[in-house]
Amino acid sequence: MPEGLNHYENSAPRAREDRLVRRGMRLPHLRLMAALESTGQISAAATALAMSQPAASRLCAEMEEMTGVTLYRRTGRGVELTVYGQRLARRARTILRELDEADREITELRSGLSGRVRIGAVTGAAIELLLPAIRQARVNYPGIDISVEVGTSDELCGILDSGRIDFFLGRIPATRELRRYGAEFLAEEPVSLVVRPGHPLLRQNPVRLEDCVRYDWVMQPEGTLLRRTVEDRLQQLAVALPAKVLSTSSLLLTLITISQTNAITPVARSVADFFGASAEFGARLEALPLAQVITISPYSIVSLPGQSLSPASQIIHDLVRRRFIDRGAQPAPLPP
Repeated sequence: MPEGLNHYENSAPRAREDRLVRRGMRLPHLRLMAALESTGQISAAATALAMSQPAASRLCAEMEEMTGVTLYRRTGRGVELTVYGQRLARRARTILRELDEADREITELRSGLSGRVRIGAVTGAAIELLLPAIRQARVNYPGIDISVEVGTSDELCGILDSGRIDFFLGRIPATRELRRYGAEFLAEEPVSLVVRPGHPLLRQNPVRLEDCVRYDWVMQPEGTLLRRTVEDRLQQLAVALPAKVLSTSSLLLTLITISQTNAITPVARSVADFFGASAEFGARLEALPLAQVITISPYSIVSLPGQSLSPASQIIHDLVRRRFIDRGAQPAPLPP
């Protein structure tokens, strides 16, 4: 190989290193890109960052000069990021989040085994895996402050993307790009149909799904994994979908409706077991003895790839995983 060409190949990668930094990109530029993505307006982004609008406009112009591309376009309602702007904003959020995590780790290491852990979970995993891990952490690691977001996997993915949780127990929705997340698959989750005590269907054993759809149902909103799973199973068995469905993401409203009417709702079996064994909330429920099985795809510990967990978050992560293994199971292999 000619000597000049070899020198070019060796030096070209180095020429690309730190190019934006050498051209003058600084943290204020990155913070502004992240704020522009979330607000869609230069004025609102400037307000969020406590700077004047002219200063924000100047930073925008500097970024376009540094990158050599158009990062946003003005619209009637504000600004819209181009594909280049979206990529830069995504990287900016990652960099800022990593700096926050670095500060968090330093603070925790300086103050001892303590810190704040932010976790998300779908309801079944929260009851079955997360709550026992939190109880253990309260005894062994009292300095750790834990906050929990409970919601659907779709909601939790968005919260994870925004950096408001460290990881969550749930699933990566089909609408999301799989490569953007890291997932350790744990186990399939059985589904139960629950009703109030004294429900007419409790006189049957077993209960067929054909009998269940004659009643009103309470289900999560359309498109959520639990609802899709139940509806797909009904169609697979050539059973008509319920004619009357109350759609809600509120577990409280679901419990109240089920306890006061003959409606039916699908929940994770761990949730059904919990409310079947306890009437502390005034909503003791019973699971129907179904003749057919309904199972949701495996839930996972979902995180952002390349993002290191803080020492405190890693402790809770390991306790959750240990809770699963202690039940006599092993993490499931990745689905094909």
